[in-house]
Amino acid sequence: MGIIRKQSTYATIILYIGIVVGFVGTALIRPKILTEGEIGLIQIMLNTTALFAGVFTLGANLMTLKMFPRFQTEDHTNRGLLSLILLMGLFGALLAIPAFYFSEFFFFSTKDGERFEGFDYNVGFYIGIILVIVSRLFQFMLDAYLRAYHNNVLGVFSESIILRVLPIFGLLLYYLGLIDFQFLVYFNMGIFLIPVLLTFLFLNRLKVLVLKNPGPFSREEKHEMKGVAIVGLFEIISAGIILYIDTMMLQWMLGEEAVGIYTTMFFFGLVIGIPARGLIRASIVIISESYAKQDFNKIQSIYKKGSEVLLVVSGYVFLMVWGNRYSIVEYLGPIFKPGTYVILFIALAQFFDVVTSVNYHIIAVSKYYKFNVLISVFQLALLIGTNFIFINLYGIVGAAIGSAISMLLMNLIRFLFLKVKYNLTPFSSNTIRALVIFGLVFLVMELLPNYENMFANLFWKGTIITLLFIPLVYLFRCSRDINDVMNKYLHKIGVRFNR
Repeated sequence: MGIIRKQSTYATIILYIGIVVGFVGTALIRPKILTEGEIGLIQIMLNTTALFAGVFTLGANLMTLKMFPRFQTEDHTNRGLLSLILLMGLFGALLAIPAFYFSEFFFFSTKDGERFEGFDYNVGFYIGIILVIVSRLFQFMLDAYLRAYHNNVLGVFSESIILRVLPIFGLLLYYLGLIDFQFLVYFNMGIFLIPVLLTFLFLNRLKVLVLKNPGPFSREEKHEMKGVAIVGLFEIISAGIILYIDTMMLQWMLGEEAVGIYTTMFFFGLVIGIPARGLIRASIVIISESYAKQDFNKIQSIYKKGSEVLLVVSGYVFLMVWGNRYSIVEYLGPIFKPGTYVILFIALAQFFDVVTSVNYHIIAVSKYYKFNVLISVFQLALLIGTNFIFINLYGIVGAAIGSAISMLLMNLIRFLFLKVKYNLTPFSSNTIRALVIFGLVFLVMELLPNYENMFANLFWKGTIITLLFIPLVYLFRCSRDINDVMNKYLHKIGVRFNR
């Protein structure tokens, strides 16, 4: 876990700096400056461009991560793999333009044909959307290639810092009256040009931006690459829709205001899954290389240790977020109160996902990679069905309930699949101890009274959670990696435990 621990630690630090920045922008500033409808429109723009960019990579990302270990060469030509994925990106971009043109009505209108008032859906807006789609498309591809070289920090920095700091700057310009809302939307679009340029420059600096004619590839390799790309494409289509189906259905059924409230509260539940991003970005290439060598002991180690670390770290974040929900709602204002339980169910969905660690990625690099497509199709169908039922029953909370149900079932199926096929499991006695501690602290938090002052309540609940949860998971050795890190810093201050 050495390289993974180092890379995931750096990535996680950046991710949580990004969370702090994102919290300031998304939770503290944006709801105070923009209306729910304005928040909803910007979020729909972000989600739509991410969906189209992901889909029209045409599966190149999965192909890069899966095939790179086989094609890697010392001179970094890698049999023209980079040229191949860039050509796929160009072709994908050409397909994305008409696809968006003929489907934009669904993304930016309600089922009654209504659009957000006070915004001009002009030619400049649609040109901007297309430019963002193309920029994000190539960013996804170049970042996957960079990750294949065991470098995931730049991508995390771009996603967590650049794409979260600059929108705050735009909000401040809007607040000061220097720009109007129309230009604020354009400003948010222009930000996406920066990450792809940085990734291109960084690849060039590493001297791995080497282009040559793709190949030669054997017939078997061509067949496998085609198969992986097709599977990757279907995975992205289903996974992308899964990721954004809740906001798309809320927009279609309830309008931008509902999307604005939902996405604001969604952010608080989403932070539970942040620790997994650093681990996954650092692990995927190692898992791919280990599978190529049939080193299942290393895969099992990553699978189990990853689950232990994520259970502890994400469990702590879960308790901090849900335990302080009263402070969150008090700050945001009464209009966001109906979305309180969005936090709980999205947090549960993220928790179900992170405790099963890298199950998706193990399957993705195995010979059973097509299984992920079947699971994604099942999850998509389940999400659409549950969203339709629960949104009609419970409004915005219904979308979060659907996410929690689908995430639980999907990860249960993947867990059972890996157990049956490879006898791999992320769980151990450490899992049981960590879950018991999590449950006990959760119960204590629910029984504790709340202070009327939101800052006093935040300090009170946060202190109790930290003083209970952290020492208990350390003393009961719920994760060896976490204990090793804690021991390192305890030793520096002269405290030594045999843990």
